[in-house]
Amino acid sequence: MLRASIAAVVLFALLSGSNLPAADPVDLRSRRELFVDDALVEKLSGGAELRLQRPMPREIVMIHDAPWEGSGCGYHTVFRDGDVVRMYYIAAELTNEDATKLSSRPIYACYAESKDGIHWIKPELGLVPFDGSTRNNIIWSAPNLDNISVFKDPNLDCRPGETYKAVSSGNGGLFSLKSADGLHWSRLDEKPIITKGAFDTQNIAFWDPIRKHYWCYVRDFHSGLRDIRVSTSPDFHTWSVPEMLRYVDSPDEQLYTNQILPYYRAPQLFVGFPTRYVELPRSPSLLALPDREHREGRMKFQPRYGTAVTEGLFMSSRDGRTFHRWGEAFLRPGIERRHNWLYGDGYQNWGLLETAAEYPDAPPELSIYVGEDSWKRATHLRRYTLRLDGFVSLHAPLRGGELLTKPLTFEGRELVMNYSTSAAGRIQVEIQDAGGKPLAGFALADAEPMFGDTLARSALWKSGSDVSQLAGQPVRLRFVLKDADLYSIQFRAAK
Repeated sequence: MLRASIAAVVLFALLSGSNLPAADPVDLRSRRELFVDDALVEKLSGGAELRLQRPMPREIVMIHDAPWEGSGCGYHTVFRDGDVVRMYYIAAELTNEDATKLSSRPIYACYAESKDGIHWIKPELGLVPFDGSTRNNIIWSAPNLDNISVFKDPNLDCRPGETYKAVSSGNGGLFSLKSADGLHWSRLDEKPIITKGAFDTQNIAFWDPIRKHYWCYVRDFHSGLRDIRVSTSPDFHTWSVPEMLRYVDSPDEQLYTNQILPYYRAPQLFVGFPTRYVELPRSPSLLALPDREHREGRMKFQPRYGTAVTEGLFMSSRDGRTFHRWGEAFLRPGIERRHNWLYGDGYQNWGLLETAAEYPDAPPELSIYVGEDSWKRATHLRRYTLRLDGFVSLHAPLRGGELLTKPLTFEGRELVMNYSTSAAGRIQVEIQDAGGKPLAGFALADAEPMFGDTLARSALWKSGSDVSQLAGQPVRLRFVLKDADLYSIQFRAAK
C-alpha cells in the first residue's frame, strides 16, 4: 500500500510537469513542529531565512551571598514539581576578593524553591553541617563533588524511594543518586555508573518517554578540546559507553555545559543550551575588558582563568545524537560592566520553566536562568524570558520571503500557527499537493492575510480554517511572509 501511494505521487509529479522532487512525506500527525532546523524545509526564497532568536534579560532572582555559597555558584537545575518550582545548584568558592588565593573549600549541592519562578527562598533544611551549623540549604556533599543535576523520574517502572534521581561527579566517575522527596539523598549505585569521561562540568540525565530509555550527556575531551558525549541506559544502572555528539555543519569548538532536554511542548525534539568556551588572545582588547586587576590576578594561577570567556549557545536534535548547533551566540556576554566578560559567566540553567508574563492578560513565557559575576562574591542569577517555541523563527523582511515545505501528512482540522508580524506585516498559507500544485480552495489567492502576535491562531482561507479533507494526504505548505516571524505550527482538532 505504501509503495503504491509513493508511486502515485511520483507519477503525478511527472504528469504535472513539476520540478519538485518526489519524497516520502513527513508524518506530522498532530504534533507541534518548531522551525529550529531544516527538517521541514524544501526551499527558502526571497528574503526568508531561519533566524536565531535571543532571550530578553529580566530581573536578578537570586543573590548567592550565604557563607557556604561563595564565588563559584552555578550549574542550576530548575523544574516545576506540582505547585512548587525546585532549583538545585552547586555552591563553590573560586578565589578570594582580590584574586590572591585559590580556595580549597569543599563544594556543596544546594536547594531553593519558588511558587512563580521569580521569587525564590533558600529554606533552612538542617541536613548538612557547614561551619558547625545545619541552618542552611545544603542537601549533599561528597568527595570531589563538582556538579549535580536532579530530575523527577516519570518512568512508570521507577521504584519506590527513587522518585527523584540525580547524577553527580565523584571519585572515579559519574555517580547516581536517589531521593524520595528531592531533599534527602543517598547513593543509588555505590560504584560510578559511567567512568569514561572527564565529568568536570554539569552532566545531566533524564528519562525519555518516547524512546523508553534514559539519556545521559557528559563532558569529555578530544584533541585537547572540551566536548559533549551521550550515553543511554534502560534502567539507570547499566550505561553504554559515551559517544561524542555529531553536529550538522558546525565547527569543532570548545563546549562546556550542554543543558540538553526534550522540549516539553514538542517532546520529539531535543533542545540544548551549551556553553561556548573561548580562550581570547593576549591583546589590547583583552586588557580593555572589565576589571583588569582581578583578571591579571587570576591569570597568575592559570592563564586561562583570565583569558577565557564563556557564552550561551542553542542547538537542537531529533535523535539525541546529531545536533544542529547555531554558530551565533544565543546569549552574548553583554555590554561591558565591572563583573562580566568572564570564564564562568553565561552558564544557562538546565530546565525550561513556563512563567506568567508581565501583563496579566498576555500569554505565559519561557524563563531561563543565567549566572553572572563569577569569581567574586556575591554571584547573581538573572532570569531571561523568551516566547513559547521562540528559539528560532522563520523570518522574512517587509520585502517578503517564502518557505515551501517538504511533502507531509497530518491529522486534524486546523493549522495553528505561533507567529508575530508588524502592523504592516502578514503571513499567508497555500496548501499544495505533493507535486507542488495549489489545491482548490487553498491556493495563495484563497489565503486570508494573517497578522498580529499570537501563540496560537488558525490559518484561514476564504472557505474558513477546516483542512480535514486533506488529512492523511501528502501535501506541501507554502508560507508567504512579509515582516513576520513564524515560530511553530501544529495541525490539531478544532476547538
